[in-house]
Amino acid sequence: MPAHAHGPGFEQVLLQTWEQLHAAAADARAVGLLQAVWPQPEVDAWSTASLGTRDAALFCLQSALFGPELHTLTQCPACGETLESAFDCAQFGGGEASVPVPAALALREQDWEIEFRLPSSNDVMALREAAVDPALAVAALLRRCVLRVRQGEREASADELPTALVAQLEVRMAEHDPLADLRLTLTCPACATAWAAAFDIGGYLWESLDDWAQDLLSEVHQLARAYGWREHDILALTPVRRRFYLDLVQP
Repeated sequence: MPAHAHGPGFEQVLLQTWEQLHAAAADARAVGLLQAVWPQPEVDAWSTASLGTRDAALFCLQSALFGPELHTLTQCPACGETLESAFDCAQFGGGEASVPVPAALALREQDWEIEFRLPSSNDVMALREAAVDPALAVAALLRRCVLRVRQGEREASADELPTALVAQLEVRMAEHDPLADLRLTLTCPACATAWAAAFDIGGYLWESLDDWAQDLLSEVHQLARAYGWREHDILALTPVRRRFYLDLVQP
């Protein structure tokens, strides 16, 4: 367990959460992890938080559990060169994770008035469950996130918004929630091509957690086999003491 571990009890919480979420979809995993580590008074607080708020908290969790430095491998789209990059979680999330009360936002353009909220994990999961065609995803998301539309004196709907206004609304959402679609600016050292690569902190964190859980279960297996101890008793040991016993039983 990393140096930032919160003790044996916290290890058991993480391991149980990993087991429960193992077969879940990506967004459900992200929400479940955050609720397990930073439970909120409202059960759906993390699932209704904006995607950027959620991902900022995932960066905090990655840093707390496995350290602040992240490493990525990306292929240059121009020449195929493999680029290894490292960056710090603190750029995207720091301090204690929190869930602000979602606020309604507004966009006014000519005679249009739009009241909207930022997309959340619930929205993404709902679209996935409904098997929405990717070509129709933006329209379906706007139907969920646009709270009210007025054109002049009449009430309107999200489906009536002009294409140019839909584009403005997407830009406004991105401005208010920049981590919702995080892009890393990379430059190839071989051909100097620059591009923006998407980065999924939820997937990165889950891979880190999956590696940690499998390593921990391997340790439990070795100690159970050597001493006949129960899993509960092994997990109750501090990581330092567990490592001492492992050194004794390993050749």
